[in-house]
Amino acid sequence: MKAPWAGLRNTPGALWVLYLDTFTMAVGFYMLIPLLAFHLLENLSLSIAFIAVLTAVRSAAQNGLMPITGWIADRIDYKRAILGGVLIRAAGFAALGTVDTPELLLIASILTGLGGALFHPASYAAYSALAEGRDTVRVYSTRELVSNVGFIVGPVVGGVLAGADFALVSFGAAGLFLTAFFITLIGLPSGMSTSAKERTSFRTVFSDRPFMRFCLVASGMSVMITQLYLVVPIRARDVLPGPEGVGLVYTGAAVLMVFTMLPTTKFATARFSSYKILAFAALALGSGIAVMGLWSSIAGLLVGVGIFTVGQMLAQPVMNAVAAGFTHAGSVASYFGVLGLAHAVGGIIGTTAGGFLYTVAESDSWANSLVWWAFPVWALIVGTAFVKLKK
Repeated sequence: MKAPWAGLRNTPGALWVLYLDTFTMAVGFYMLIPLLAFHLLENLSLSIAFIAVLTAVRSAAQNGLMPITGWIADRIDYKRAILGGVLIRAAGFAALGTVDTPELLLIASILTGLGGALFHPASYAAYSALAEGRDTVRVYSTRELVSNVGFIVGPVVGGVLAGADFALVSFGAAGLFLTAFFITLIGLPSGMSTSAKERTSFRTVFSDRPFMRFCLVASGMSVMITQLYLVVPIRARDVLPGPEGVGLVYTGAAVLMVFTMLPTTKFATARFSSYKILAFAALALGSGIAVMGLWSSIAGLLVGVGIFTVGQMLAQPVMNAVAAGFTHAGSVASYFGVLGLAHAVGGIIGTTAGGFLYTVAESDSWANSLVWWAFPVWALIVGTAFVKLKK
């Protein structure tokens, strides 16, 4: 039997460049964002509700604009869109850890989101273009694996730097996005988007009803995925000594992904349909959140993160592969942009509802334990919807 890593030997050079690009940006992202909530809670004494607002603003600025930025990427070339996006995000990251007023934090969050809005659909479209003739799920699984290697490195580096000065985390993350700019500039080929004659109209994507139904259910998945950057820092604060511990929890989840992502997705895709895999992923995400909330200990946090991670490693590559299957020539980035909008809607709902629910969970209310059951119930609804979907 072939090892799950065997197919990487035949990966073309352009895909390796894109994987390196992804890794560099992942290290920069994960050395800052997972620790940001802890910094805002402990160093700036901001409320959980305001932190949820910042997360929602970043998500809305990023994913809410993706239909437009994806459409732009199909026309200006994926490479140019990635270059512009990483520069804007570098500016946002440089500000996030150095400003201390709500107004400036909002501006920094918007810049961070705008940068992601520009490079994310272009990056996924570039993967789709370079994956032509290959196993798409495997390509996107490898992309998630590479990203999670960055997830391993990022929180550890961020935790160490945060112990000295959180501004170092901010500037370090920004510097890595500048590094990604040069990797993209030098190594990524131009001309991956289609010619003007093949480009479809913006309306084409929104008139694709099966794809829009898929996006609606995918937004329900995002309600749970977005909890990762709220529930872990909040629960970790109660059972762990400091930001270094938070970083180690995220790193542990990433290690699990790196060593099990390819064999897990290979096993699942060989036996189940994509929609059944997504249904199981939804149940794992919701159950993981509930375990973290109801089992208030280090063991509960680790077990909950482990269950959540299984859902995450199945959800992300399979959703991207399903989305790629809907695309047409000339509209690949546009399709991923609309999927990004669906994630934005789910992210806004998830962070807003999560901020409220976690506030209740930390209160003396009679409902402080019951709120955690909302997530597995929602997961059951989302999972059932995925099973009923037909392309």
